Amino acid sequence: MKGIILAVIFVICSLMGIWVDEDQRKRIKQLESFEYLFGLLRGEIDYQLTPLKEACKQISQRDQKGIGQIFDQFAKELEAKESADLNEMWKSALETYKGKLHLKETDYEILESFSNACGYLDKNMQKRNLDFVIEKLAHEKKLSAEKYERCSKLNKSLGVLLGAAIVIFLL
Repeated sequence: MKGIILAVIFVICSLMGIWVDEDQRKRIKQLESFEYLFGLLRGEIDYQLTPLKEACKQISQRDQKGIGQIFDQFAKELEAKESADLNEMWKSALETYKGKLHLKETDYEILESFSNACGYLDKNMQKRNLDFVIEKLAHEKKLSAEKYERCSKLNKSLGVLLGAAIVIFLL
């Protein structure tokens, strides 16, 4: 019985190391998806002259990784006009899917900065705002990828070593 418990502890600790590694990898993928979708939004606003609500709907239909649901929610809130403040609508859309995302607070701050100049400025200011958001997302993605490269094997190994240490301690 004691051997089974020790084996379970070892497996759980090992899986925790893999889980931390997977969480970081998913964060990078989601930052990449946001960067891509904001690029699409910039194109819709800049070249197609599409209104924000329709541009968000079109972007949500092109997304393959689920991040587009946030833009779809934002478009629905724009359509319902429950609030006069776009900033509140965007934050509400982010909050709706916050549990499904693997982002950090700094990532949310970057995403929330999108709504600060969204919708009520002229096309050039919106384009600059989107460029700023895309640039910040790209920088954060680059930093996260570098950290992931350095720490990926470490996270997995640490989980295994921690599990082995606990098992040895309990013996």
